[in-house]
Amino acid sequence: MGTHQLAGTLTALRHTITGGLPRGACAVLLEIMAACCALLGQLSEALRSSEDPRAAAAHARLIETLFRYTVREQLQCAIHLESTAAHLLADDDLAAACEGATDFSRPATVHSQRAHYRGTADFLASWLGLNFHEADHRVSDAHLLIARRAIDGSTIAPRLAKLAQLYTGSPVLDPRTVARAARALDKFEPADTAFEGLPLDATATHADGRTLEEHIVELFQEPDLATAQSRVSELIAAERLARKTIKSPQPGFYPRGTIGECDRYELIVAGAQREEIRSVLGQSDNPRTDAGKSARGTQGSSAAQEDHAGDRPADRPGEHPAARDDLFSSDEPMPPWAQEPAGQPPEDQQTSFPQGGEQEQNFADPGTADTGEQEQNFADPGTADTGEQELGDTGPLADLEVPVPQRRLNALIAALKNRGSSRTGKTVAPRIAIHIKLGSLADLKNPDNLTSISEHGVKLGPADTGQLICQGEIFRVIFGPDGQPLDLGRSERFFTEAMKRAIFARDRGCIVPGCTAGPEMLEYHHDTWWEHGGGTCTRNGSCLCRAHHHAIHAKLLTLVSMGGLAHIILPKHLDPLQRPQRNRIHLAA
Repeated sequence: MGTHQLAGTLTALRHTITGGLPRGACAVLLEIMAACCALLGQLSEALRSSEDPRAAAAHARLIETLFRYTVREQLQCAIHLESTAAHLLADDDLAAACEGATDFSRPATVHSQRAHYRGTADFLASWLGLNFHEADHRVSDAHLLIARRAIDGSTIAPRLAKLAQLYTGSPVLDPRTVARAARALDKFEPADTAFEGLPLDATATHADGRTLEEHIVELFQEPDLATAQSRVSELIAAERLARKTIKSPQPGFYPRGTIGECDRYELIVAGAQREEIRSVLGQSDNPRTDAGKSARGTQGSSAAQEDHAGDRPADRPGEHPAARDDLFSSDEPMPPWAQEPAGQPPEDQQTSFPQGGEQEQNFADPGTADTGEQEQNFADPGTADTGEQELGDTGPLADLEVPVPQRRLNALIAALKNRGSSRTGKTVAPRIAIHIKLGSLADLKNPDNLTSISEHGVKLGPADTGQLICQGEIFRVIFGPDGQPLDLGRSERFFTEAMKRAIFARDRGCIVPGCTAGPEMLEYHHDTWWEHGGGTCTRNGSCLCRAHHHAIHAKLLTLVSMGGLAHIILPKHLDPLQRPQRNRIHLAA
């Protein structure tokens, strides 16, 4: 059959499908579906032979659409198997179904006594070659999002009816994401008794009185999918913490034995120490700071530092030379609390460690961010920096030679070793900045109301907040009704540290929707470019990670101003409606 004949046949088949298929012709329908699967394999193979990147992009999109349909259909099939009691089929009928020789003109033969399988999940696992737990998860998810089985064998509405509509009706959302949210939400509910004749709907409520299901459905309406997933995860983590369904482990430094020639440890931190550790990790990821260079193994050689400087473009006429960012500089000595106390043994003294250690335990706090690299839309944040607006640096960096976990360990060890005044190495001095609402500071007679949030998103309670206020300096950023800091700064090429603090206090991170780059990875961009007459002031500045900063200057992203705030317009293939947006991941903070 030629290509034109195949296209004509497919057109006729499409018209037939539009008009509806006969429900009783099971054998014919199964044969057509099998033929379509075989045809799909041949079509995909033919498309993969094309060297046209447009064909590759369109093919990948179609396959993803098919995959998401298949994921949804898996749960539909689980309910269909359960409602028809397929696990009771006799061996002869199952054998005929395997061979494709089922005689649909006669009724199915089912076991009246003990059957081969105990239930639908058991049948799914054996029939499809699945792990039993995977099969059981499919049946459970189907009860939440497709339908439930009543005591008389009929099907009734799923337990999470609103999420079910989103699961089956949204072509944009990954159905697996919705299913994970449904499983997490179901853990806040009592066990369902639908099969016993008493179906229980979702009743778990938020502090505002609305159901958690309503909140999750509303969050999934967010146009940016990464933002939607992040905010749903934050909501679920907050509910787990509020309901005390997860017990926080005891903070500490735990030996976990020896693996080969390496010692293994587990570090669990809480309170303000979480921000200290995140600050150390963030500085180790920053190739512009001395500590970041040292963690990459380039600090020991001045020539290596010159090579780094050589990667940067020549200074433009009338501009200051490119320099490291003073906001995250590590030249200052270690703070008093981190210095070596008098009489402390030398840090290079050998210390014996227990062999074997304790048994490994899995401690997971859903409210804390992972220390691993986070996937970004445009680039790995490990390649970003906190430099100024110089954007010509596109060459490879030497820091990629050191794996991310290793350079973070280097930075942590440096923070522990370089404590004495005789040390010449560049230390990583953790920098902690917290944001407090003015109302919390208005009446210090009620310390229980004094809470704050760090730059890395760590929420601190009254004790930690009060301690940091006593130990640190307080600077204020006053916001107007439009959300803009009420200061203009000086007309200089580069933003000052105070300006950067004000801009970060407003944006809380990269303003591109879905970006999760940490504060050390940020650059400060002139909304109206400096070379186009834009001034250096907080009203004309925005936080961008390095990758998105490059994307703005390469005109891959469009920045527009609305109500005095910078908004981003994504490319048409990501947002056909071309809506001005801001990053909403940091909104909860």
